[in-house]
Amino acid sequence: ATSDGDATSAARPRNGLFAALGLALLGGVILNLMPCVLPILSLKALSLAGGGESTAKARSHALWYTAGVVLSFAALGGLALALREAGLALGWGFQLQQPAVVGGLALLMFAIGLSLSGVFNVGGGFANVGGGLAQKSGPAGDFFTGVLAVVVAAPCTAPFMGAALGFAFTASAPFAIGVFVALGVGLALPFLLIGFVPALAKRLPKPGAWMETLKALLAFPMYLTAVWLVWVLAKQRGADAVGWVLGGAVLMALGLWAWERARFRAAGLRALGLAIAAAGVAVLWPVQQLPSARELAAANGAAAAAGAAPVEAADGSLPWTAERLAALRAEGRVVFVNMTADWCVSCKANERAVLSTDAFAAAIEAANGVYLKGDWTDVDPAITAYLQTHGAVGVPFYAVYPADGGEPEILPTLLTSGIVEGALARASEGGAAAATAAVSR
Repeated sequence: ATSDGDATSAARPRNGLFAALGLALLGGVILNLMPCVLPILSLKALSLAGGGESTAKARSHALWYTAGVVLSFAALGGLALALREAGLALGWGFQLQQPAVVGGLALLMFAIGLSLSGVFNVGGGFANVGGGLAQKSGPAGDFFTGVLAVVVAAPCTAPFMGAALGFAFTASAPFAIGVFVALGVGLALPFLLIGFVPALAKRLPKPGAWMETLKALLAFPMYLTAVWLVWVLAKQRGADAVGWVLGGAVLMALGLWAWERARFRAAGLRALGLAIAAAGVAVLWPVQQLPSARELAAANGAAAAAGAAPVEAADGSLPWTAERLAALRAEGRVVFVNMTADWCVSCKANERAVLSTDAFAAAIEAANGVYLKGDWTDVDPAITAYLQTHGAVGVPFYAVYPADGGEPEILPTLLTSGIVEGALARASEGGAAAATAAVSR
């Protein structure tokens, strides 16, 4: 059984393509409110705050931003579908399972922050570099701000997105791409409205000296995003990867600073600055080659021996395995499954607000339940296969298995204590009812 209020619980929307498109559009709109997207949207907010432009100019900003968002969503969806057709089991957010991608995004966010802080200014020949394009005015800046918004938004799974993505990953390619396009339109919709509804545009503040202060302040969300990505990288590849990327960030900052200082000097000095910055980015190659945390644990003998009792984590969870889940179900236990990843902001918010509380621990104990957690931060074919079994294409994913051996209840992607405690109580009651029926027979 699935939760009545959860639009993400089915692999396919019941009404087919049109329902999937509607859910994708709504999910895209909600993505604008997710913490992982806000730092990039601040860039667009800064450009819109300029105000005072003609209606045609405002519409141009909105359309070019929308083009960047929609084409990036379509390209990302097409890549995921192509890789799955090639036999690779991938889910939504798969790109952040690659350490080089995580490190590259961290360096990009850091570079954008440096630009906002005035360390270097974008222009001239440097305008074709990714971070710079997002800062450039005009169509190129609008388009690449949309691209960056999608890159950062992709790991998030907003409410209503799960069912739409489930349809996309099982439908034919044209229908699937249509769902990804609808997601992009939803993400871009607020800026489309501002561009095409003059009454909304007039509510934006007028340009002035305050914009320089705002620009400097907006650098700090970029730095915080870079810090978060480095933390994710530490979870994936350990302290060595962090050292490589931090060293690369220093080199990149030095190169960009030198490039700016040499702006009106010899071309050779400017080329040297860009070469130093490129050397900072080159650290991504050794980062990608480092062993994963899971491989290091196995190499150090930290992996649990066969038949050994699993080690309970600080939050009371046990590591998820398909075998452990099956054994607990055979024992008639209630099981709460949490599929998470360190790069999933929604996952961490749910764990902080609900799954690490005393109330959750008490609800698990009252249901005679077990809390299993699967970590999808790195590529894990077993977890991917489990998610696909339940029609899910990414994390967060939550399932509550009843004690009577029935079908699990799939919970929404955004949790509350009431939702979780109610599901655990129902799972426990199902087991009690089954036991009573067995005694009566």
